[in-house]
Amino acid sequence: MLGQLALRASDGATVTLERFPIILGRMTPGGVVPDVDVSHLDPQEAVDNRHCELFPDEGGVEVHDLGGVSGTWVDGRRLPPGGRAFLGVGGALRVAGVQLTLTPSPGRRPPSSPPPGSGPAAEEWRESSGTHGVPLPPSASSVGTAAVPAPSPPSVLDLSGAPALARPHLEGGALAVRMVEGFPLQILRDGTFTSEPDPLSQGAMEDALRAARRVLGAAEDAAFGWGYVGDLQIDFLAAPIASRANVGVAVTPSTPLGPAIASTAADWVAAGGGLLIAGRRPEQVLRALSSSLHVVGLRPWALSRSGSSWLPSGWGELRPDSEGVLGAALQGDPLVLLDPDDGELAAVLESLPRLSGGTVIALDSASPEAALERCHRLLPESPAGAGLVPERHPEEVARRLPRILTWQPAKRVRLCVPQVQSHLGGWGLEDLEVP
Repeated sequence: MLGQLALRASDGATVTLERFPIILGRMTPGGVVPDVDVSHLDPQEAVDNRHCELFPDEGGVEVHDLGGVSGTWVDGRRLPPGGRAFLGVGGALRVAGVQLTLTPSPGRRPPSSPPPGSGPAAEEWRESSGTHGVPLPPSASSVGTAAVPAPSPPSVLDLSGAPALARPHLEGGALAVRMVEGFPLQILRDGTFTSEPDPLSQGAMEDALRAARRVLGAAEDAAFGWGYVGDLQIDFLAAPIASRANVGVAVTPSTPLGPAIASTAADWVAAGGGLLIAGRRPEQVLRALSSSLHVVGLRPWALSRSGSSWLPSGWGELRPDSEGVLGAALQGDPLVLLDPDDGELAAVLESLPRLSGGTVIALDSASPEAALERCHRLLPESPAGAGLVPERHPEEVARRLPRILTWQPAKRVRLCVPQVQSHLGGWGLEDLEVP
């Protein structure tokens, strides 16, 4: 694939992708020279010095956002800071305000036939090479420039995190794909698994493992991993845990948060209430809630250990490992706690209800009931009377976190009130009626 793809800019200029990985960015004084410099397309200077990185992938490239503030979009969908997505031929890539299209490499055209009105500067936009790479200047005129091909319409589901072997089957309607070294590819469609004829080679499995580790943010030598990427659940096992490497991918589409539930939850937080987002994929519910919080005028600060993959666009991020941050955050209005460790969660729970503002706690847990039990375990013990043992009262959890948002396996979002079911030895959830 090397040398056969190109990026085309809005003025008709192209740059052939001749080697990988490739860093896109903007030349800055004293900064690292990017492989592809888009300075001449970036009059607002919004592109970062190292904005995003491209890796080869079957049928296109993989785009890796490098965590800048101006954002990277693939086919109209913004990547989370540090996120990755597949960009196919004909697809649209936007870095900050710079629009690009991935196309087959046009090859070198004769100097005598530039696009009408674009001038020789736009004839071939070359990659930078080391410290000597300086791109050609912008075209002399934007009148009559070659039209950029329309990007392919985005898929209804975000399947970009799937390994290359699995992606065509998932895009064709498969619900799951299982890859095991030495065995044929297993494809689940219409409730039945079918197999491809040839067993997977060691090399193919190594590629699938690398892709799974990368999108899940696991170490390059991690032996196992599990998590959600876009609309997929991905898991992998490798040596020494498994005798045969295997990677599984299953479609688990997210469900939009209904406007009535979103508005009710946002109003609760705006009024200073405590809200627990719990269960599998809490980040999906969190992102859906974020737009409703903006509507009521809230732009929370988030205390995050899970990195920015959970952080909705436009929210400020506080690093909990910085001195004094947690104490300062507890005085803020409002505060969102993302995937905290036990120490941070205990400190925030003890502060609830906070008089200074609403609080949202997002926990990835087996169920909302499991999250409630974790909170119960971390609450401070109530003082005991004479001869009594100090104890924790589960009612305190319900008092401090009176509302729960959870995404259920039945593909619906519920806004609930926690219920202590002492006679059953556990927790219950009562759906809250919303207007």
